Amino acid sequence: MIDRYLNDLENRLDPVQEEALYRAWTGFADGQAGTGPFCPKRRTPLPPGLDWPDIPLNDALADEEKMLLSQFKLCSDQLAASSDLLLSVRANYGVGIIPSFFGAEPFIMPATMNCLPNVRPLPGGSQAIGHLVGAPLPDLNQGYGPQVFRMAALYQQVRARYPRIARYIRVDHPDCQGPFDIVELLWGSDVFLALFDEPDRVHALLDYLCRFYSYFMDAWFAAMPPTDDYHAYFGRLHRGLITIRDDSAMNLSPDLCRTFVHPYDARLLDRYGGAIHFCGRGDHYLTDMVRSKGLSAIDMSQPHLNDMKQILRVTIDQGINLHTVHDPSIDALLGSNHAWPRLSLR
Repeated sequence: MIDRYLNDLENRLDPVQEEALYRAWTGFADGQAGTGPFCPKRRTPLPPGLDWPDIPLNDALADEEKMLLSQFKLCSDQLAASSDLLLSVRANYGVGIIPSFFGAEPFIMPATMNCLPNVRPLPGGSQAIGHLVGAPLPDLNQGYGPQVFRMAALYQQVRARYPRIARYIRVDHPDCQGPFDIVELLWGSDVFLALFDEPDRVHALLDYLCRFYSYFMDAWFAAMPPTDDYHAYFGRLHRGLITIRDDSAMNLSPDLCRTFVHPYDARLLDRYGGAIHFCGRGDHYLTDMVRSKGLSAIDMSQPHLNDMKQILRVTIDQGINLHTVHDPSIDALLGSNHAWPRLSLR
């Protein structure tokens, strides 16, 4: 059944438009964009030749073929909507992929919410964390591991049969969050007390998770080798191979971020290169985040919650690309003395 949809997508991919968009995005990622905020030329709308089904997220979680179809439907929708983003798919199992390897119980959202799942913290609190960091790294045949790597195999099969899809639709790495985000998912909100009461145990868990993160990413890249030296976070391209999510860090002070977030992010960014994404407020910790030699971009939402002058000073003024949403707080700064070609607005 899925072949008819993949054939439709393959036939609608326009090499001229896709190559032009890729050149524009790689130019931006490499700091070679022109004057003004980066704004690539949008595709000419390419509507589908048949009706693609809407697949609820919970159905996709339970069936890899439905997951595959739901991901490629997003690409079909982008072609129809004249998007200026690069096309990409992923193994879309939510924020709990890495916690699931350590026994975190999945929490599937009600079907009416059509929302990705989460996980429950490990029962036992600090004691459970102590047992965890003393154990060997888990193998990849548990938790969401089997589904994630079956999706890699399915994407490889599609790429072998559809040359335009293989060339123009990227396969992103799964959502691995960031080291401290994973700590919060495994430990629960008590971790914010543990930062003061048990800092050594928090550091031990962060070190352990960084080792597993690299183990997992190396296995993913063996199963799905990168096609170039870039990564597209929801179609927004940056240099390097990963995007770290640092949403939990917005709850911490700059000092705590310097101690418990930045060093572990830097280990991963220096190994793979890439970007950091965060929601909410991050201007209070970003100065230290951007010192990682492997960091090429910051991807943020909600600029109205941030001191954008500070954000701009520590990103685009330092040669680090910034992806954010178009907001009046940005418009008010246009015309100031910043390197605006490193700014991408969506």
